[in-house]
Amino acid sequence: EAEAAPSAPPARDGKEAAPTEKPDEERPFDVGAIAGVGFPRPLAIEGVFRYRKTVLVGAEYSFMPKTSIASVDARMWGAAADVRVFPFQGAFFVGMRGGYQSISAEATISAANVGSYTESAEVSTWFVNPRLGFMWVWKPLTLGIDAGVQIPITTTVTRSSLLAVAAPDVDARVTTATDLLGRTVLPTVDLLRVGLVF
Repeated sequence: EAEAAPSAPPARDGKEAAPTEKPDEERPFDVGAIAGVGFPRPLAIEGVFRYRKTVLVGAEYSFMPKTSIASVDARMWGAAADVRVFPFQGAFFVGMRGGYQSISAEATISAANVGSYTESAEVSTWFVNPRLGFMWVWKPLTLGIDAGVQIPITTTVTRSSLLAVAAPDVDARVTTATDLLGRTVLPTVDLLRVGLVF
């Protein structure tokens, strides 16, 4: 008769050894931070939470430092919540960002018998930003790009009442800058997102 194959030795405590779990099975979620450059707000930083390579949610702060264009100084910042869904559990995602943006512009003008003074305008906007993109995760490194459109939902405009009378040409430049970035549908591009996810 053929000899039976020797059986594996029992575990020291008399119980069978439990199968080794993979890291993804031990913890189905990842957390991290991502920084990026893009348009319309050039600089951004985002805290993210990813669940099972399928959904990534984040909280983002983005801004444009003080920029001077045609003697008009403009600033912009925004705060948003973000959701990315990875339908194939790969790099491709469908995303939706929603939040608040504020852009302000000011110019210094000179008037006879008054001297120089600064006038300003500000547009505050609630927006949604649907987009498509790719995000590659090689733990801990993360790289991403995407493109979409920013759609204003509601806007609030605050502007100096004297500017249009004292300097209509300056007023036109100030309001053009704020209206363009705050009250119109804009393309959005994240040229590069780089971060760490653990």
